[in-house]
Amino acid sequence: MTEQVFEKIREKKLIREGDTVLIGVSGGADSVCLLLLLQELQRELPFSIEAVHIEHGIRGEESRNDALFVENLCEKLNVPCVVYTEDVPGFAKDHGLGLEEAARIRRYACYEKRACALKESRLALAHHAEDNAETVLFQLVRGSGMGGLCGMEYDRQWKSYRMIRPLLGVQRAQIEAYLAEKEQDYCTDATNLDMDYSRNRIRHKVLPELREINEQAVAHINQTAELLSELRDYLAVQTRQAEREFATEEQDGLLLHNELVDFCPQILIKELIHNTIGRVSGSKKDVAAVHVGLVEK
Repeated sequence: MTEQVFEKIREKKLIREGDTVLIGVSGGADSVCLLLLLQELQRELPFSIEAVHIEHGIRGEESRNDALFVENLCEKLNVPCVVYTEDVPGFAKDHGLGLEEAARIRRYACYEKRACALKESRLALAHHAEDNAETVLFQLVRGSGMGGLCGMEYDRQWKSYRMIRPLLGVQRAQIEAYLAEKEQDYCTDATNLDMDYSRNRIRHKVLPELREINEQAVAHINQTAELLSELRDYLAVQTRQAEREFATEEQDGLLLHNELVDFCPQILIKELIHNTIGRVSGSKKDVAAVHVGLVEK
């Protein structure tokens, strides 16, 4: 697995010589594995690493023990570590959010804060193949378009830093085998077993059933997501070309010309409309198929 991850880092240029890489370390198996792997990679490639842990204030003493575990592990490995303490339950209540979404928002706010302090930094997250498969299935059942079905990316720009996921091609069993070989302990988050969370139901109920149908189900879902990513990128190029031909900048927005209906395939029309609504409104986050359909009509 080690060489598999290193090869993907080299292939996609996820880490360059001289980089500063922040590693989101929760204390769980995935992030501990990523921390050890990147420290191992430092023997081949000169770059700096720093661990970032967010104590969300959700699980009381258990959560504080996770933070202590990460601090002790980083001290043992001689890796700098920054711990942020957040009141996620309070934030969720104040903003009318679920705990999962509130935790995600505050976690990425902490990452952004630290990344800004270090300037030219990259954030490494420990999402793996099962995480990506869960994301694709979750987006599928909630009615996402192609963008959602592409799943996660190995490398993407996120605000002031680049976000990298070196373990995206690795499955959970490989991670656990690596840690067992290293005789490395890790924390187990009890909320990962809570079936009130949609992703946990997919992880513990849906994926095992899919593996019964085909033991390579996770790998195949990831392959499909990668293919859709390539199609998405191609469609983006074609959409930009269509915009140059069939759209005109106006003072208060963008004017789409009816001629595009005669010259563009329907999928390109929909994508152009979707992009246009996003540009005019400032975000594509809540632009749904119904909105695109209304404009198309």
